[in-house]
Amino acid sequence: MIIYTALSDDELVGLMARDDNKAFEALYERHAQVLYLTAFKKLPVPHLLEDLLQEVFINLYKKRASMGEVGNLRAYLHSALRNRILNELRNSLLHEQHHQQMQLSQTTEAVNNYDLQLLEKRFGEALERLSTRSREIFLLSRREHLSYKEIAERLGISVKAVEKHMSRSLQVMRHEFRDYGLAGLLYFAIICHHF
Repeated sequence: MIIYTALSDDELVGLMARDDNKAFEALYERHAQVLYLTAFKKLPVPHLLEDLLQEVFINLYKKRASMGEVGNLRAYLHSALRNRILNELRNSLLHEQHHQQMQLSQTTEAVNNYDLQLLEKRFGEALERLSTRSREIFLLSRREHLSYKEIAERLGISVKAVEKHMSRSLQVMRHEFRDYGLAGLLYFAIICHHF
């Protein structure tokens, strides 16, 4: 008899790829609540988050045959949810612009995509302004979702040093996005926090 809760993510993903629904359920039980609570801190809209989270797990199940290629399932799920939220942000911006500027409805999508491209470009530029070590620590925290302790152990430095680098990095990011209004604040919240 398989004790699913005792298996690693990789083992569960392998079983799920062979259409083991209990493995999928175990992954859902292991990750869904943590994902929800993390996202809720930044986007406290329960019905929306529940829908987006459900989409993430439906997509995970649909792609079960190829999920063995994913090295870190937790990071993959966080990234997938963050991308769903970004898509929702794009859609919300489109909806708002449509109501405010009916006469420009033909060009709203292009303008919105351009704005998002500018925000993404600004994020890349902000990353380049960080020192090599600060950038490395920032990406380990925000892209790989490692804790400060895990980062300190991986890099052989103290947790205090990690905190100092992260504090500097977040100051740079806040400074870069201060002139972008609500869209910039939302983008900053999504990219610079644990999504």
